[in-house]
Amino acid sequence: MEATLIDGQGAVKRLSGKDVAAQLPKEGFFWLDVANATENEIAGLAVALQLDAKLSTWLPRFGQSARFKASAQYLRVSAWADSGNHAVVQGHLLYSPASLITVFDGTATRMDKARERFRELAPEIASHHGYALVLVLHELVTGFYPRLERAEELLDRLEEQIFLNPAAEQLVSLADLRRELSSLHRRLLPLRDRVTTVVTAIGGVPGISAEVWPSLQSYVERLADLVELINAYRQRTSEAMEGYRASVSNRQSEQINRLTIISWVFLPITFLTGYFGMNFNWAIDQLLATRDDFLLLGVGLPLLSLGVTLLLFKSLGWMGTWRRKKLQSGGSGVRGLGASATSKAGRAENRHDVPAKPSSAR
Repeated sequence: MEATLIDGQGAVKRLSGKDVAAQLPKEGFFWLDVANATENEIAGLAVALQLDAKLSTWLPRFGQSARFKASAQYLRVSAWADSGNHAVVQGHLLYSPASLITVFDGTATRMDKARERFRELAPEIASHHGYALVLVLHELVTGFYPRLERAEELLDRLEEQIFLNPAAEQLVSLADLRRELSSLHRRLLPLRDRVTTVVTAIGGVPGISAEVWPSLQSYVERLADLVELINAYRQRTSEAMEGYRASVSNRQSEQINRLTIISWVFLPITFLTGYFGMNFNWAIDQLLATRDDFLLLGVGLPLLSLGVTLLLFKSLGWMGTWRRKKLQSGGSGVRGLGASATSKAGRAENRHDVPAKPSSAR
């Protein structure tokens, strides 16, 4: 078990796995962050914190759906956090006016940043404990944006490759990306709905002061934006897969067209060869009686038909490099679109990175 204790003054202390209860502050607000703990260790922690049977049962039970419930004494949240390497961990946040307990079934990537922000906002948190909960919620949302930026860059690259040279590996990468985005959307959508219902419909949460309330509303907006952004990327991935199928179909059509052109080229040659190959006596004795006649009719006429056919193709626009240039210009357009979308994701990440401070601290 990895346990980190931060008291109301922002002092950080790493706790050992044994007798955590004895190491907790006797008074004052504190934040206890626990990761990679076993079910028995979490159950022992619940006993040490003197939680009731309902909370003691809920705290170590991961794998449940998202939750955002408020009671007279506690606010409990089941949320999701990025864990790096395409992994996601679930976290249980238990907030009361006396403490904030966060328990994750793995390592969340933004917890170090959350502890740093806790120390920076220690004076505000001492006056309004709800800031501790809100800043952790904000960091959990922020942790997903680097993953979305990587997904955006991958989409840019795959879309360009699909336009220029589609391959089966690109479709596999798109399928994996869509599966990852769908998994994120499936987890975060219920959380967004529950948080929005509580914050918007109820209009207040016990233990969250009026000074902290705007920051909680900001979290709700950021969470909604994150879910919409994930859904947009998922839709774009599906469109890229459709683009792959269309590109492959176009290439197959081009191959058929090339074969058709080749057949058109050899059709008059085949006719002439068959005609002069029927060995009529009058043709042998008169038309092809001399070498010059053979070179003129037997060789020159097929070459003439080939030249006429190629000139016809050129006049129809079936020859040249126009198709390649069109594909290259299409690839450049994809790069520009991807850069714009990535910048949008970056702006969304930094727009509400920290909770707002109360007006008295400005």
